[in-house]
Amino acid sequence: MARLLWVDLSSGKIGTRDFPHLEGEVLGGLGLNTKLVGELVPAGCDPLGADNVLCFGVGPLVGTLLPTACRTEATAKSPLSGRFGTANAGGEWGPHLKRAGFDGIVLTGQAVKPVYLVVTDGDAQLYEAGWLWGKDTWETVDAIRERHGEEFQVASIGPAGEKLVRFASIQNNYYAAWGRTGMGAVMGSKLLKAVAVKGNGDIKVADRQAFIKIMKEGFRRVKEDSSFGPFSRFGSMIVSDAFNAIGGLPGHNFTVGSLPTWQDTRSRKAFEQGYKQKDLACFACPIACCHWSRVPEGELVGYETKGLEVTFVLEFGAKLGLEKVPHIFRSVEACNRYGMDVISAAGVVAFAIEAGKKGLLAAKEVPPDFGDFIGIVDLLERIALRQGLGDVLAEGSMRAGRLLPGTDGMAMHVKGVEIPVRDPRGKWDVWTMGYLTNTRGGDSLRTRSPVEAVMGKVHSYLAEALEVPAEHVAAMDMPPGQKKVIFGDPPSRVDIPNMARYAEDLITIINCVGMCIRPPVLRSLGPDWYARSLTAVTGQHYTEEQVMAAARRVWNMQHEFNLREGEQVTEYAFPERFYLEEITGMEGRKPPLDRNSVAEAVRAYFITRGWDPDTGQVL
Repeated sequence: MARLLWVDLSSGKIGTRDFPHLEGEVLGGLGLNTKLVGELVPAGCDPLGADNVLCFGVGPLVGTLLPTACRTEATAKSPLSGRFGTANAGGEWGPHLKRAGFDGIVLTGQAVKPVYLVVTDGDAQLYEAGWLWGKDTWETVDAIRERHGEEFQVASIGPAGEKLVRFASIQNNYYAAWGRTGMGAVMGSKLLKAVAVKGNGDIKVADRQAFIKIMKEGFRRVKEDSSFGPFSRFGSMIVSDAFNAIGGLPGHNFTVGSLPTWQDTRSRKAFEQGYKQKDLACFACPIACCHWSRVPEGELVGYETKGLEVTFVLEFGAKLGLEKVPHIFRSVEACNRYGMDVISAAGVVAFAIEAGKKGLLAAKEVPPDFGDFIGIVDLLERIALRQGLGDVLAEGSMRAGRLLPGTDGMAMHVKGVEIPVRDPRGKWDVWTMGYLTNTRGGDSLRTRSPVEAVMGKVHSYLAEALEVPAEHVAAMDMPPGQKKVIFGDPPSRVDIPNMARYAEDLITIINCVGMCIRPPVLRSLGPDWYARSLTAVTGQHYTEEQVMAAARRVWNMQHEFNLREGEQVTEYAFPERFYLEEITGMEGRKPPLDRNSVAEAVRAYFITRGWDPDTGQVL
């Protein structure tokens, strides 16, 4: 049974609501959020109005000692895309909310003045937040902990959320965030500055012996996966070198696929040898893919921070051309403090720099070139505070491209959400196809193949090479029928549309139960393990087929929400640049994507999803 804290910000009333039967239908976490947002948010409502609903969902496995069971989903109608919006974060916030006795929080209405919510064991209270309004997120965390206690885990917005920047994030303490699709702007529109949680209760499991057995199995499988060692050592920076090698960097607003100084300045070894101090882990995580870093010399000597995530180096180091890792650190800190999604923030700044270089924007309003650290940080501030050109860029690149004459072709987004980290011209595969099929728009984290090989070969727009042996496929926790469809019998390739669909369903399961999609988990744990884990924890019997069906149900709910809000099949397309322009790679020029082949792959995906390929309707 899911117990949700229900907060009406308009009236200030707080209560609880129980949902005893929904977990079997939608599992929990993202699934429960999806159902509630679909039912509670009126069609066509203003995402920055009082009718939008913001849900925090904590999956049924969160707070247990299953590997990485700490993730929380924040969901609402997106002010950036106008469609389904959601974001995910780890750390301690979710486990604390669970120990406080709640599986989620539903926030409705709109406060008449700034408030913040404090949640403790079985209780919650709204406080006046005028004294916090205007503070950045780090200052907010410090202030709340000073007043209420150091153990509180704080979800907060910064000035960007207060100013309704459409890609504002909700920061999770200092360094993590519910980053994508503008959930911080929704929180700001509700005049909710923060949600601070502290829980001291126990998290019970229904079958202790079965749970311990499954927990040990999960840790063993994660640690035995071949990706565990490299990922623990380098974190997500493991792919930095590969993206440069394949010509897949989003360099200079997706105009350059490889950068000549990348290996020396922004590679995984450059980070490890120059900045990494120690490993850090989220709650219940054996991977410890986070790192604590220190700048050893130069203008920022002694500066310390958490990182470096590869997203940060790809967004600020490639898309914005910053060569120095300390400058990347400080740019990310600016986004964290202001409360802005680093991907969308880097995307709109890159858009502005390119437009400025082409004489389409006033020179005084934009950095003169990619790699200009001072100019980039200055523009980030003006976006967060909606000053000058920053007021337009705060609307996101899609709207900015429409508002600023001649710039639309430089707005690199899919369905209104800025495209992250990788150029699909460098390599077309399941991951890059996911930029089109993702229900939250251009994004990289909802379609990741469990046999992903960044350096692998591609046969066509419908199939990529299988880079793992048949024995690996045989041992995978994947329904046998799915293996035959995706890999062939015997295994010989990866069917891209079918793997995209399966990967989305698998990641939906993970986001519903509250675990992490890092490769050692994504590669080693599948539907059968999650079904047995849910059975042991909840006492309700789950099968592999049931969890897969729940994932498909949740994905279809998100898709139908988007259709309700006006999504068209024609929106499953990349910016024109990807179809018209070559990209430079280390091995020479790479051709643009073939428009018809991409459309054919999307059509095949719709068919495998059971959607009408012409209308998108669920059949």
